[in-house]
Amino acid sequence: MDELEPRAGERGGVARGVFDDPTAAPTPGARAAHSDVPLPPSPALVCDAEGVVRHTNAALRRLAGSADPTGMRLPQLLVGPDSDARLVRADRRLARVKVVRWPQGDNTVVLLTAFPDPTPSPVGEAPTLDLERATRSGTWTFDLQAGTLTRSEGLVELYRALGVRPDGPEGPVEGDQVERVCRMLRRDCEQRVPEQSGGSGPAAEPASASGPHASEIRPDGGAVLSCRTRVDRTPGGAPLRLIGTVQDVTDRRRADSRAQRSGQRFADLVATITTGVAMLDGRGRIVDANPALCTLLEADLETLRGVPARSLSADPQHVRADGLPEWLRDPSDPEPTYRIENLPLLRADGTRVCCEVVVNAAPSDDGRPFWLLVITDVDERRRAADLLHEAGTVDPLTRLPNRTGLLEITDRLLDEGDPDRVAVVCGDIDDFARVNTGLGHDAGDALIVELAGKLQRELPVGCTAGRLAGDEFAVVCTDVTEAGGARGLAGLVAELLRGTVTVDGRPVTLTASVGVATRTAVPEGCHGHVTGADGLLRSAEIAVGQAKERGRGAIAVADRDSIAPACRQLELEAELRDAIANDALRLEYQPVVGPDGSVLSAEALLRWSHPTRGEISPGEFLPVALRSGLQRELDLWVLRTAAHEAATWPRHGQRVAVAVNLAGLLPADPGFLDDVAGAIAGSGLDWDQLVLELVETSLVALPRPALDAMGELGRRGVRFAVDDFGTGYSSLARLKELPAQIVKVDRAFVTGVGTDPADFALARAVVEVARAMGRATVAEGVETAEQFHVLLQLGVNAFQGWLFARSLRPEDLHRVLRGGGLPTPVTTATPPGGTPGAY
Repeated sequence: MDELEPRAGERGGVARGVFDDPTAAPTPGARAAHSDVPLPPSPALVCDAEGVVRHTNAALRRLAGSADPTGMRLPQLLVGPDSDARLVRADRRLARVKVVRWPQGDNTVVLLTAFPDPTPSPVGEAPTLDLERATRSGTWTFDLQAGTLTRSEGLVELYRALGVRPDGPEGPVEGDQVERVCRMLRRDCEQRVPEQSGGSGPAAEPASASGPHASEIRPDGGAVLSCRTRVDRTPGGAPLRLIGTVQDVTDRRRADSRAQRSGQRFADLVATITTGVAMLDGRGRIVDANPALCTLLEADLETLRGVPARSLSADPQHVRADGLPEWLRDPSDPEPTYRIENLPLLRADGTRVCCEVVVNAAPSDDGRPFWLLVITDVDERRRAADLLHEAGTVDPLTRLPNRTGLLEITDRLLDEGDPDRVAVVCGDIDDFARVNTGLGHDAGDALIVELAGKLQRELPVGCTAGRLAGDEFAVVCTDVTEAGGARGLAGLVAELLRGTVTVDGRPVTLTASVGVATRTAVPEGCHGHVTGADGLLRSAEIAVGQAKERGRGAIAVADRDSIAPACRQLELEAELRDAIANDALRLEYQPVVGPDGSVLSAEALLRWSHPTRGEISPGEFLPVALRSGLQRELDLWVLRTAAHEAATWPRHGQRVAVAVNLAGLLPADPGFLDDVAGAIAGSGLDWDQLVLELVETSLVALPRPALDAMGELGRRGVRFAVDDFGTGYSSLARLKELPAQIVKVDRAFVTGVGTDPADFALARAVVEVARAMGRATVAEGVETAEQFHVLLQLGVNAFQGWLFARSLRPEDLHRVLRGGGLPTPVTTATPPGGTPGAY
């Protein structure tokens, strides 16, 4: 058989095919014989056993376009299955017909039933065309005998919409599919011929030549066309025509691609997570699992596949009638997603592992149940939690409980035992830094480990040793009475931490300061720790501080008298922080006046009205701020508040400056310049209305950046005053190096300036040096007229003290400023040395 090579033709065109027989021309006698077969009025024809049309009636010829098809082979005239065939008209159009074959001896009468409008007009083709348009599909037919390829209107429109060129230089776009199927048919024919010649009966049709043949057409532009081709055969089984169905599956392929990528991403995600994941089918068997579950159950994936869920459980589980364990709910359950806190599972080696299982039940695509399990090793989680807890409660060097661990132990003893018998002892090695400095930190660590071991070995039963930090140890005792009382237990701990220890071949003599506390030593209401572990530990640490004050190796027992001040300081510190944060402090102002009583400036003084304790004096809360590191925050609060309030002061001839005393916000701080500038900019105060007072000791050996910051503020108008000058560590010569415009004479010199010659001499020296350097002077603490007169004669420029006014509330200061000033002692004396410098 020659190679099947389809040739492209016009739509509905006819070309001779490889199954045609050119010698089969009818003879006149044969034609006359066939005409004797009666035909009905409807379109009909008679064909012989060879399939050649021998006789037709007028109705068929009209349907065929007034052409006489006599002599044509029937496959050239009719294409497609009998139930939905096409009659090839003379104008090469197709008429839709239904074919009925009626055998009459050696002949066959073929009856054609035409559809309502046999002319292939748009109206007649509408149902089929509409269906093809709706499904974005079309059909083509290739007549194997005539070699004719025809396409439906829907296929032609589909190609046009997709920009497909159906008939190119290399042939029709369906050519590859036709060639493939023809090749299979030829192989089928070649295999059948030798088998038939062997006389063994008809051969079975090869699988390759049966059923539809699928392929895809991918024209330019990204479209994807699915092509399914089937072979239409004669009643004897001979191939008659190829019928192809083409459908645009571009969107479907894209959706499949997206679903595939999404599924792959899900698979990759499941494979990378460290929690076990399993999928169960409708029978409750594992169909897939991730590597984490394989590792958890110590089995490979092929071993796990097919394992029923009931076999995973280590403990006997109730099995329902459907063979599923009770813990697998049906997807119709009101809560299809649920958690099993503790489900023991079996590993491949028979060991158990306790797991937390989250189950999601849902119907699969076929409607059967489907379960997704997320399995977490609870034992591993517990082990990890234990390791984290140990890391947070155990000292890594000594393996003793650390501060957190000791607090947990103490809390448990207070809850479970007699809290009045519980004691906490703290011991601090005296001057331990010399060991690290002299022998190195490794030697120091070795010494700490040795002391820890000694405590563990020799402490009485019921006592637990721990390490707080560095060279600080602590002991928690369940029953201090059995341990010899509080002082006796403290003495034992001191003895264990005392003595000569050899480190790196060198003897080191040690002593320890020890403090002990019981619950009765903690005052009621002490910073919220009345009976808690933290209160006991704080009390013992306070007692250690008292022991160190008494000397090396001393012991102190915490009592109410020693603990109460420390507790009050802690409470006061917390309340002071809240007061700063909530603007619960306030300012009062003490005027600085000139000789004539005019107010030149006012010093801001901090006040605290406690809601329950009443007025708390600065002498009480300022030391707390110093010890707790709150001085800088206080200074910033005072600076910002004073600047805002001073910007509203009434003016009476001249602007009144506000003086702010700084103790925590100092020029050496990196943010000093920005903080001061920000306070002024945010208040509306003029730069020259701010005076910053700094004590002499804070100005000693200032670094260059600090002096530059002061100089920059001075250029903008801010003035600096040296407070309490002469009482610090520097000499009067230090004054010339400071970028300060004002010197304040300390009240220590002012008090005796009229009665003590030494005070008079010192005050005069300060004033004269300041005047010589162009600095103004302010006398502090002026309380009598005599002091005022003497200081005025010495050349002091301004005065501050109770003689003129105590500290004033803001509204009282406003009244003074509106009144023009304050009264001063009347004097007509002229100060020696000329007119004093301007303030």
